Amino acid sequence: MLFQSGALLLAIIGPYALKHLHVFGDRDYKVAQGLVFNLTLPCAIILSFATNKHDMRMLWIVLFGFFACAIPLFVVYAGSRGDERNYRAFQMLNASGLNLGAFCLPVVQTFMGASAGLPVIMLDIGNATVATAGSLTITRTLLHMDDNFKSLPMILRLRNIARDFLGSISFDIYMLMLVFMFLHITIPQPIVTLITPFANANAFCAMAMIGLMMEVPDNRKDKIELAKVIAWRALFGVLIALAAWFLLPFDMRIREIVVLGAFAPITIFSTKFTDSLTGNAKLAGFSLTVTAVISLIVMTALHAALPGA
Repeated sequence: MLFQSGALLLAIIGPYALKHLHVFGDRDYKVAQGLVFNLTLPCAIILSFATNKHDMRMLWIVLFGFFACAIPLFVVYAGSRGDERNYRAFQMLNASGLNLGAFCLPVVQTFMGASAGLPVIMLDIGNATVATAGSLTITRTLLHMDDNFKSLPMILRLRNIARDFLGSISFDIYMLMLVFMFLHITIPQPIVTLITPFANANAFCAMAMIGLMMEVPDNRKDKIELAKVIAWRALFGVLIALAAWFLLPFDMRIREIVVLGAFAPITIFSTKFTDSLTGNAKLAGFSLTVTAVISLIVMTALHAALPGA
């Protein structure tokens, strides 16, 4: 297990080192981002659905994922009063939401095999309904950060929100697989064969993307705010993990997978939204990398300690 974790960590550190050796440029992470969100992650989602049985009770995990993402957003809004608006937005966007598809999925499948992917995906369906667009809309509305959005007619606001959701290929695939699950539609074997190489590349591409995004901020206030986000996420991670372990009606293996997901790092969407609302791309990328390394350590320790493997 230590070698598995070390390999994933090396996949983060290697591209970061190559960037500082000028093999990659500062913006090359967008190439990896495009590969993960538009190719490897969608293929990994489809492969997990195609190769695992679909228990309708898994829908409880979808609901659990929704509340696990939505509740922290409002708690941080209330708890960050008195801070500067830009930093409140940073805390709200980065203390809530779980990086399940691009991080937790490859990590859990590395630890527990391909069959462990389905619970992560079901958790991410609920999580993604907030993380892929809802968190941005809620944050800028509560903090009054977008006067143009507020002045739009309601129909245009709804259209913009719908575009945010439907513009995510991964979210669209999640919804399509959910429909397939309800209708008991199976993925044809030729499609499974075609997508398998891309799905298998998801772990490396996701870790490489994180390494390419990393850049240490030089602003002391940024570092303090990052420490606040780490503290928030640690608190929420523990509460979500306890709720998953003691409340979800599943066997220990599935509950362990959800517990591991509770400690997933900041989402890619949060870094994107932080950049768009506050213009602080360096802090957003560094925050993702730091929480990714912490998450990898915590998830490795939990997998070794919990009896669900």
